[in-house]
Amino acid sequence: MSARTLTRLKDFAAAGLIAPGAEAALAPVAEAYAIGLTPHLAAQIDRTNPNDPVARMFVPSTEELRRLPEERVDPIGDAAHSPVPFLVHRYPDRVLLMPVPVCPVYCRFCFRREAVGPVKGDA
Repeated sequence: MSARTLTRLKDFAAAGLIAPGAEAALAPVAEAYAIGLTPHLAAQIDRTNPNDPVARMFVPSTEELRRLPEERVDPIGDAAHSPVPFLVHRYPDRVLLMPVPVCPVYCRFCFRREAVGPVKGDA
């Protein structure tokens, strides 16, 4: 396995983490949300188990694009409490500062996933 972080669908395919030919179906997911997985975490995935818990946390799925009517775009309300990008000031005596808007891995369930990741066109 490569020593570099998997950041493209073709990296996931080459590592055997997505089915052959699945890149086209997953392209809208990768366009909407950042993808990234370190070699160490990729090595923890049981490729013979379609429900491997580590894979479900980090490997993109078309299910991520499904939206139910009751779901909110901003489920925890960060936008209403963000006076400037990468800062959330929800409570009077504390602030959430996000000095780096990227992560070493991208969790598929992250509730801030619309706000993190490389700027489109950087990859």
